[in-house]
Amino acid sequence: MRAGRHYQPLSYDIRLPDEVQADALRLLDASRAVVNAALVQLWPSLDAFMEDHAGPAWKQVGEFMGSPDPHGNRQWRCESETAGRIMRAQAERKQVFLLVQPVLTEGFIRPEREKRPAGKNRQTIKAAIEALQQTLEDDDTAFVIMQNVVEQCCNFSCVKAISLTATKRFSLFPCSGSDC
Repeated sequence: MRAGRHYQPLSYDIRLPDEVQADALRLLDASRAVVNAALVQLWPSLDAFMEDHAGPAWKQVGEFMGSPDPHGNRQWRCESETAGRIMRAQAERKQVFLLVQPVLTEGFIRPEREKRPAGKNRQTIKAAIEALQQTLEDDDTAFVIMQNVVEQCCNFSCVKAISLTATKRFSLFPCSGSDC
């Protein structure tokens, strides 16, 4: 640690030598393509990722598929771990969405005014989530993730100019390109 600092950095700035930079970037591009292909292939099985699954995410992914572009077992393990973590996070968000869906109302969107664009009515959102949490007896879903999901629904509704209650149809499919 450096003098005068009371924390340890989680990473350090490093630069790969110029002669290996191109190979590293090529590998990152290949990995990104494999992770994206895996996500598309795994998406119909999203509900399976909602269940508790002990162990690393790559093992869960391995139950559903092998590498779409085989280029090494260790590399696939890293790529499938990334895809599995993304799927687990999206499955959790889907569960939260199903919880907050009944409280989604048009009152969450603040109408456009002369000097203010349309946006989120955060006080109404906060009150609705707090009321919802009180009705959920055993569910310890965090306020912050509920708020995040509701606000994403509001953002989607504002950008797409659709009813907030119609967002359920769009929430169940991964978006790509101009759909996002």
